[in-house]
Amino acid sequence: MSGLNFLAVRARTWRAAQVLKRVSVFARRRLAAADVWVQDHHVGVGATVVAFLCTAVGLLLRFRMDQVLELARQFAPVCTIVSFAIGAIFSWIKWVRKRRKARLATTGVPRP
Repeated sequence: MSGLNFLAVRARTWRAAQVLKRVSVFARRRLAAADVWVQDHHVGVGATVVAFLCTAVGLLLRFRMDQVLELARQFAPVCTIVSFAIGAIFSWIKWVRKRRKARLATTGVPRP
């Protein structure tokens, strides 16, 4: 009886491993496709992120000005954080452009 139990557990474990492997391959392919999409649309993605960031900061200052003043007492720290975030976004865009250029150079597709 315990031999049957062992075989059932072994079969379930094997099936779970196969499902995990298929999910892993699917996730890797989807991430690679998303990476290529972002490389091809990096300008729009970067502009959207900057617009969202500016909108969020504007809404924060508009509706929670008292809290911002209580926590910061000055706008300098907020401006510093925003400038760091925008700098990181622009650095990311430069990195993505570099990766896209390298990818297109290896595929032999003419660049737009």
